[in-house]
Amino acid sequence: MLNKRQAAVFCSQLKSLLASGMPLLEAITIIRDLPQNKKHLSQIKTIINMINDGYALSEAAVILLPTMVVGSISAAERAGNLEECLGRLAEYYNSKAELDEKLISALIYPVFVMILSLISVLVLIVFVIPGLKGLFSDMGGSLPPVTSFILNLSDLFSRFWFVFLLMFVCLAVWLGRVKRRDPAGLEKLIIKTPLIGKLYKQELMIQGFGTLGSLLSGGTPIIEALKITAVSCGSFGLKQILQNTKEAVESGRSLSAAFEAENFFPADALQMLRVGESSGQLDQMLSSIADFQAREREVLLRRVTTLIEPAMTLGVGLVVGVVVLAMFLPLVNMVSGLQ
Repeated sequence: MLNKRQAAVFCSQLKSLLASGMPLLEAITIIRDLPQNKKHLSQIKTIINMINDGYALSEAAVILLPTMVVGSISAAERAGNLEECLGRLAEYYNSKAELDEKLISALIYPVFVMILSLISVLVLIVFVIPGLKGLFSDMGGSLPPVTSFILNLSDLFSRFWFVFLLMFVCLAVWLGRVKRRDPAGLEKLIIKTPLIGKLYKQELMIQGFGTLGSLLSGGTPIIEALKITAVSCGSFGLKQILQNTKEAVESGRSLSAAFEAENFFPADALQMLRVGESSGQLDQMLSSIADFQAREREVLLRRVTTLIEPAMTLGVGLVVGVVVLAMFLPLVNMVSGLQ
C-alpha cells in the first residue's frame, strides 16, 4: 500500500499522462517502469492485468492505493472526470504528507532532548555516583541527608535495574493488549489526557473532515463518502462516529445535526458545517475546517515545543546540580572539620 507521499506522486503522474491523451493502460505501464515504483512492481503488474481483463481502475487499484483514493476514482469514473479527480487527490495527499512531516519535525528536537537528558541522569546514577561511594565510606562520619538519598537511589537502581526494565516492558505489553482488546477505551483515555488529547482530537478532525471534504468535492455521494472515510480512518472512535453519522444521514438528518449528536466536535466546527450546508458549499467548508484545525495544531505544537525546550534544560540542570551538590557536601564538611 502506498503512503501519503507515494500516493500523491502516483496520482500526479497518472493525471499528467492521461492529460497528454495517453490511454489508461499505456499510462500505468509507463508508471510501472519508473525507478521509484520498483518496490510496488508486482502490484502495478497485477493492476495492468486486471484492467486488461476488463476491470475498472478503481477495482484494480484496491491492492495499491489507499481506500480514499479508490473511492474517489470510483466516483470519478462514474462522473467522467478522472483527470480532475487525480489532480485533486495529488494536491490533497501532498498537503497531508506535508502536515505529517511538520508534525514529525516539531517533535524531533524535544524527543531528542528528553532522551539525552535521561541518558545523562542514568550515567550519573549508574557510573559516576557508585565510584564515589567507596570514597565516602573511607572518610567515615555521617553523610548529609541529600547525599545519603542519592547514594541509596544509585544503589537501588544499580542492583534492581532489571526490575525497572521489566516494569517498562509490562507497561508496553499492557498498552498493546488494551489497544487490541479495547481500542475505543484507549482512545478515550488519550483524548482525556491534557494537551496530548487536544492534539489527538485535532488530528482526527483533520483526517475525518479533510477526507470527507475531498470526497464530496470529487462528486462522491455523501453516504458513500461517509462510508469510505470510516473505512480509511485509523481511529476506532472516529470510525464509529462516522458510521453513526451515515445511519443518521440515511434517515434524513443533516450532516451537522448528526455530528452534533455525537458530542465530539467543537461548536465552532459544527457552526461552520451549518453554514456550508445552507450555502451549498459543504465540501469546501469541510476542507476549510480541516485546514483550520491543521493550522491550530501547528501553532499549539510550536508553543509547546518552545516551552518544553527550556523546561527540560532547566530540569536536567536542577537534577545534575542536586547530584553535584550531594557529592561535594561531604567533601566540604570534611574540609571544615579539618580546619
